Amino acid sequence: MKWRDVVAKVNAMDWPANSCVVFGSCPMALAGLRESRDIDLFVSPELYDKLKKDGWETVIKGPKDKPLVHDVFEAHRDWEFSSYAPKFEELLERATVVDGIPFASLTDVRKWKAASGRPKDIADIKLIDNYLSKAGP
Repeated sequence: MKWRDVVAKVNAMDWPANSCVVFGSCPMALAGLRESRDIDLFVSPELYDKLKKDGWETVIKGPKDKPLVHDVFEAHRDWEFSSYAPKFEELLERATVVDGIPFASLTDVRKWKAASGRPKDIADIKLIDNYLSKAGP
């Protein structure tokens, strides 16, 4: 999915401002590096509770990875399932905001992917490093 699709889908949810940060591969779509298959969100505790009350399903992906899912969304109340565990407020502070939607920085995405170390993450790190080397300081 392209970044414009991500923005449209998140905006359609009509959540309070600064209650989520788009993370995962979506910031890579924003940079034009590759499309995303889903929309990973790091959400505030308040939004997480609302989504749970609204019937979003809990999926157990790992011992510490239990997001709420609905449609193309995967909402996390923390990001503590690898050695890189940023706080929500930190990601929000460093985010790039597009049409009111905060996207995690590519630097944060890279840190998470490096800590995860899956084959797809290694490929994504190469794309991010190449992009950042051309973007300059």
